[in-house]
Amino acid sequence: MENFKLVNKPRLVALWPECSNVLLTKDLGMIPFILHKYHNYNSAIACYGIEDFPYVDAEVKGLKIDSVENGGDVLVDGNNYLAKKAKEIDILFLMGIYPFTLSWMEKYKTINPNGKIYLKLDANIYWMNNIDLTNDLFETLKKCDVISVESKRLYYYLNKKWPLKIEYIPNGFYDFHSSPKIKYEEKENVILTVGRIGTHQKANEVLLEAFKLVASEISGWKLKLVGNVEDNFIQYVHEFLTENPDLRGRIEFLGPIEDRKVLEKQYRGAKIFCLTSRYEGFPLVFTEASQNGCFIVSTEIDPAYDITNEITLGEVFPVDDYHRLSEILLEVCNDNLRLEQTTYEIQNFAETNFSWTNICKKLDLLLHLN
Repeated sequence: MENFKLVNKPRLVALWPECSNVLLTKDLGMIPFILHKYHNYNSAIACYGIEDFPYVDAEVKGLKIDSVENGGDVLVDGNNYLAKKAKEIDILFLMGIYPFTLSWMEKYKTINPNGKIYLKLDANIYWMNNIDLTNDLFETLKKCDVISVESKRLYYYLNKKWPLKIEYIPNGFYDFHSSPKIKYEEKENVILTVGRIGTHQKANEVLLEAFKLVASEISGWKLKLVGNVEDNFIQYVHEFLTENPDLRGRIEFLGPIEDRKVLEKQYRGAKIFCLTSRYEGFPLVFTEASQNGCFIVSTEIDPAYDITNEITLGEVFPVDDYHRLSEILLEVCNDNLRLEQTTYEIQNFAETNFSWTNICKKLDLLLHLN
């Protein structure tokens, strides 16, 4: 491992043993990468290396991978890594409140009391309400130099509820390909969703049922779903299309898309992005959709209000309410003027509020001040 003292760069390590390639372009990888590229950090992700990391040679070039020995227990393996490396780490970047991250905080500060810990809560209100802030937990969290949460509503809520200083650091997007801003004329009559299709969390059946209700009234529109499809959902889709054969040519399952340029093309071609999740932290798909000028329709999860600028650049509906979603789709799909205005406004809003480069400027300042 390169000695940060010799090159005078802060040494930041994101410890997440089970990191996979796809996580390198999410918050876990992007924060260390942006701090390296724009703020001269010596950044690494410490992990098992359970698969190849092609993004390291392209999208996040300069981000290092440091090896964690796989003994079969994430908590123990992380502590063993820190026992060897903690003194060489200036900033330990952790995500979420779990038994293993709490253990790593204690281990790191015991070995390197002058080191800093950045804890990104990666949270939603349901997870936070299930956490009992005991004295022991409070004492451990106090060891963190910066603690952040992703949505404004949760930021205000936790700062009232917890005797800790919580910062607002949303998730962001990064323009890997220096793409020009999208023009409305380039977009098609497409409603897009991206994620793990068919999980209980994502509730994609709500989107299909809503689309079915209004399909005849938005006849020129298609529905596209990007992502792995859960086995148990395949049967549902088969039955759905058997019952609604007229929708076969209007609903496309595109499978997972790991090529960032190909995925970006799907966002750029869609007028509407729809998220039907029952719960979320701050989904990266929000920032990707806004970056590419999509009108956002989402369940009433906290970050939906952030990404739509308090519902001025999108619409929200109650969880599982496919009737309300169908009404929104009918209204929005037929409002060409609103769709066109939002295409431009949401790109500007995203650039100002959700670009990783701007977000990490603030984080870099917080890490220096604390």
